[in-house]
Amino acid sequence: MKKTKQRFNRKYETRDELNIIYIFTEGEETEPNYFESKKKEIRNPNIKIKIKGIGYNTVSLVDYADKFISENHIEINKSCSGYDCWVVFDRDDFGNDFDGAIKKAESLGLKVAYSNECFELWFLLHFNFIDNAIGRKELIEKIDKEIKKISGKSYQKNSKNMYELIKHLEENAIRNARKLLELHKNKSLYSRKDPSTTIHLLVEDLNELKK
Repeated sequence: MKKTKQRFNRKYETRDELNIIYIFTEGEETEPNYFESKKKEIRNPNIKIKIKGIGYNTVSLVDYADKFISENHIEINKSCSGYDCWVVFDRDDFGNDFDGAIKKAESLGLKVAYSNECFELWFLLHFNFIDNAIGRKELIEKIDKEIKKISGKSYQKNSKNMYELIKHLEENAIRNARKLLELHKNKSLYSRKDPSTTIHLLVEDLNELKK
């Protein structure tokens, strides 16, 4: 994936200009809860992060973000200040165009944090490197075992404290996500890069805002 390897190099000029980052997510709770917790670490008053759990998937989410940008006259990807817009979605099993959604988002200047197969892959990468394609049910079963080890409780998909439970393992997840992309670098279709995720690119950009 050409653009996932390119870190977003824009420098945030926060002295005089307000920077707004929009994060549009497919999930209405799991992803927003995670990023809302992450957002609390960024205390710069000149940076605003707006997270919208839309409930649309793949192309529908990209279309929603594109319409929102147009209707609100948002100019994205300015060199110094302005707006950034991310879309966060999974590859689902319902025939929606995962590959097409990524390509369309990139053509519109949106940044893509995808998960193949699902967002829970990002959670699991905090604990283990996994390079074999498994379904959502098995992914969640594996996460459940790891969460029980550190908290004594079962994994709750829409938990509001998931970030707090696993943030100390974030560097592991970033390293494992990078390793997966490198493993699949010769595959042209994103849907064939299974498992893989680019959630770490969004996480790394958010981490830069804390500096």
